[in-house]
Amino acid sequence: MAKAYTQDEFDSLVEKVKKADIRVKEYLELAGYDKWARLYEPVNRGWTMTSNIAESINSALVSVRELPIYDFLEEVRKMFGCWNCSNRKEASHMYTTLEKKMPGDPYIE
Repeated sequence: MAKAYTQDEFDSLVEKVKKADIRVKEYLELAGYDKWARLYEPVNRGWTMTSNIAESINSALVSVRELPIYDFLEEVRKMFGCWNCSNRKEASHMYTTLEKKMPGDPYIE
């Protein structure tokens, strides 16, 4: 249902969910179709969702896209190697402590 492009397709899938378990349909309605269904999203996002990291990687690889696949993959490997080295170096110079335990936090003892 989340990936449906047309109203007919969406409605058909809603009916299948309704037949399987009406509570699921009611739960999804309560959550709001605009929160998770592509058909009802309030903004036209070009029908795709990307993350910032994917966009960053794509923009960093613009100059090497036309290379043969082996050379392209080698450039990707070197790029990630440089990023990891840089991030590791930066992280090794940080001496801040993480947040202290929050009251009622079940994950920190």
